[in-house]
Amino acid sequence: MTIKTIIRTAIASVVTAGTLIGVSACGLGGDAASGSSDDTVNIGVIYPKTGQYAQYGKLFQQGFDLAVAKVNKDGGVKGKKLGLRYYDTQSDAKQDAAVAPKIVSDKSIIAVVGDYASPASSAASPIFQQAGLVHYGFNNSAPTFTDTGDHVWTPQIGQDKYQKTNADIVAKKAKKIAVVYIENDWGKQAYRYFKQEAEKNGTQIVYESSYLPDSTDLSPILIPARDAKPDAVVDIGYGPDGALVINTLRDKLGYDGLYFGGQETKEFLDLAGKNAEGSIITGSFSATGTKDAKAQQFVKDFKAKYGNNPGNFEVTAYEAIIDLAYAANKTEPTREGIQKALQTVTDFPLYQGNGGTFKFDRQSRRADNIDPILLIVKDGKFEQYEG
Repeated sequence: MTIKTIIRTAIASVVTAGTLIGVSACGLGGDAASGSSDDTVNIGVIYPKTGQYAQYGKLFQQGFDLAVAKVNKDGGVKGKKLGLRYYDTQSDAKQDAAVAPKIVSDKSIIAVVGDYASPASSAASPIFQQAGLVHYGFNNSAPTFTDTGDHVWTPQIGQDKYQKTNADIVAKKAKKIAVVYIENDWGKQAYRYFKQEAEKNGTQIVYESSYLPDSTDLSPILIPARDAKPDAVVDIGYGPDGALVINTLRDKLGYDGLYFGGQETKEFLDLAGKNAEGSIITGSFSATGTKDAKAQQFVKDFKAKYGNNPGNFEVTAYEAIIDLAYAANKTEPTREGIQKALQTVTDFPLYQGNGGTFKFDRQSRRADNIDPILLIVKDGKFEQYEG
């Protein structure tokens, strides 16, 4: 199912149910604990607090909460406090489409961030677009994400860029590879980009297979992957999937070759354990490798509050709130002010990659100078990898 099909289905189901206004479904009411007075402006957050992606929602919320605390400590936005209104959508397209009108009707909300998955986010985008409310899809790497309209923006690196970097490092290390990927809209699109780049590089794909998102036993597809005698196995999926792939390969199938897969999360390290060692991952942030002063301070503050280093998901969530607060302070803390700033400001603070600043390409509404980095698991930790 394509993103466009998901959007049409989700919106149609909401309209049919008669719930476009005043959504009351469980989890969609919004948590207004962060602020609702006249001296507060809010950012709406659509994210998976519960459901299959809840582990990412937890990481996002850590970044969000740390960012809003910093913004308010530094004076807020044009004399007003910044608050967050959380909406648990489980990163489900139907729930995103259902909650979007409720967010639009809350005039204290000056912008929206989220969701985790691009198809879910894209189901809400048309509603935000029609209302003139900026939708800031900070985690949405689908290259088509911003196609909905001029109020849909993302600083996230596109999968086309991610998979080029991924394919290039694979080509340096292996001539023959086996590839497995998650069977969903994101996974299929990401694999198409990877395969295109791998073919350009002359890398031979000797085996390929998809797997279902809720798979618990991948032996049936990994046995033929191993038997194809690849120089490396590549997994295009999420953290738990990456752990299941490498654990199956190492513990059950005796594969001891190169592995490209997993995600920069504590969960991946915990689930994969010793098998994670040597895994090479394409990401956008290294807590131990960043040379940027503000990013180093973020790492210090994050570790002081939560007891561990942040990864890619935490930093992108943190940066999303910092970006929008910066936009509001550059113009005004209104829906119109946020849109104007995203169109005109050229020095948004950048925490990812090599740090510095970034700006948006006004036509694509994507950040124009953020590139992926490589990470490797070494001694149970993620380190920046130069290849």
